[in-house]
Amino acid sequence: MNSKQETIHLWDQKAKDYQRFSRNLDSFYLKILAKIAQRGIVWSDKSVLDIGCGTGVYTLHLAQEAAHITALDVSSKMLAILYEDALKEGLKSKITPLCCAWEDFCSNALFDIVFSSMAPAFHNESDFEKMNAYARAYCVFLGWGGKRESTLLDPIFKAHGKALNVPAGSQKLKTWLERVAIHYTSEYVEDTHVQTKSYDEAFTAIIWHLEMNAITPDMGLIRAFLEKQKDAKGDISFQTTIGVELISWKK
Repeated sequence: MNSKQETIHLWDQKAKDYQRFSRNLDSFYLKILAKIAQRGIVWSDKSVLDIGCGTGVYTLHLAQEAAHITALDVSSKMLAILYEDALKEGLKSKITPLCCAWEDFCSNALFDIVFSSMAPAFHNESDFEKMNAYARAYCVFLGWGGKRESTLLDPIFKAHGKALNVPAGSQKLKTWLERVAIHYTSEYVEDTHVQTKSYDEAFTAIIWHLEMNAITPDMGLIRAFLEKQKDAKGDISFQTTIGVELISWKK
């Protein structure tokens, strides 16, 4: 396993090519926001804690309605991008970026809504207890739901003698919620999309995922694989399918 500092360094590296805020959300993000709204969860004039906010893909959309968002992430590089986009969108005054691990976060304030999307910040029950404790009205959690397939990464991980892992997420949370008798709403959502990257972008992405999983990359193997995947322009197209669960509960 990587150390905490190694993991932070890898997230800092990822920031430069991580998806960032756009006024035109793709269908997956729109679907998630619509499902949250269908549950009667309203962001308007609410204080929000966004755990593992990344570059602010969700954060800056929520900030257009919310009164204020505390945006928490371990990566200063991710937060710098979030802040840059917040300035462009005129949302600087509504967002407080905070570079901090969830386990180290401490505040005297409560938040109307505590939100987290695909954040690797939750390791044990105390992390979920903490999320619940900081919420005044609702908790909203989007986490891995047991499916992760990639025509780019699966063959590479297999060639390295490993399987592309599905990070723990929703199942741990549901187990805790049921143990402490908190009623929750959950829905499985699946998304498949096709991406095209340059050879160098695909190579960098593969190396990052291997290092994040503490696997030493076989450079020759990776380059040989990518050479076979190149199209006439030298680009690499691949398909990714993920399954997530949207879980929410009322305090």
